[in-house]
Amino acid sequence: MITRKSVHSLSQSEIDALVHALIELKGRGEYDKYVHWHHQVMYPTVLPQEPRDANYRNGAHRGPSFLPWHRDFLMQLEQDLRTIDASVSLPYWDWTQDAKLPDPSTSPLWADTFMGGNGEEGDQWRVQRGPFAESSGKWPVPSLPDDGLPGTGLKRQFGRMLPSLPTEEDLALAMAEVFYDTPNYERSPFTIGFRNRIEGWVTQRGDARVKTPGSQLHNRVHLWIGGNMAPMTSPNDPVFFLHHCFIDKVWADWQAVQMAENPDAAPHYAPERSGPTGHNLDDQLKPSTRTVRDVLSISGLGYEYEPAHNQVMLETFARSAIRRRIRTPFWAD
Repeated sequence: MITRKSVHSLSQSEIDALVHALIELKGRGEYDKYVHWHHQVMYPTVLPQEPRDANYRNGAHRGPSFLPWHRDFLMQLEQDLRTIDASVSLPYWDWTQDAKLPDPSTSPLWADTFMGGNGEEGDQWRVQRGPFAESSGKWPVPSLPDDGLPGTGLKRQFGRMLPSLPTEEDLALAMAEVFYDTPNYERSPFTIGFRNRIEGWVTQRGDARVKTPGSQLHNRVHLWIGGNMAPMTSPNDPVFFLHHCFIDKVWADWQAVQMAENPDAAPHYAPERSGPTGHNLDDQLKPSTRTVRDVLSISGLGYEYEPAHNQVMLETFARSAIRRRIRTPFWAD
């Protein structure tokens, strides 16, 4: 069983092994396929009456398969890394912990021996230090002028697009969702469900309990980092996988609470059928051969997560919300 740890509990030797494996995979020309897969999945997966637009819903975003697609994506990269070093597993970055810092850019994650830090405005926002800086010569990133990222090299713009990371309070709202997803299975701020909430589409416009303006949770982290994390080629920044590893962990935690408190609602996924192509329970997570059903249980996939520092609090909050919902029929709300 593989154990995925928090980035905050990794030893320096574990960090070194991860960084080495990432750079080796990049050097072999095998890392960039993940950038291309994430970009190429931007094809429309819409119902007949919906606009044929990948920005409405696509194979991996803005719909129910967001979580299973990325779970499979993480596993494939992790398997590739482990062919280089069998001791490596993907760690998760709990950004709610860093949100408590006076300056989140001082997190150990951004150390010169780990992910490197922010970009420099005077150098087109290129990361200046660490193993993924262009000056290292080990992490080439193409220019993306159409996305406002001219010039080669990894770029970051901490806090320029949004000023803060999501908080524990923000995450608690997602953990308290009882349903996985609900029709019309899209990104409206009024669509209730765990997937839409954790992806970041439920903003202040749709829920007065949201305290901070702008995009939320998953989306907010991409925008806070900015640079290469902002466009659909975001896996160009290796922190993409640490971010999505935490999203996957939160989903696994939500699933575990649901199974314990509301087992009759299994598989805790929707839609099972008749939804948008690519988003139903037995639909293929292209370009993978796995289906949504294949990736629902992480224990069946051979990995587990080290508990987060706030895990008990978040799970208690979620259990309380589920029990209230079960006791109160939806028509009595």
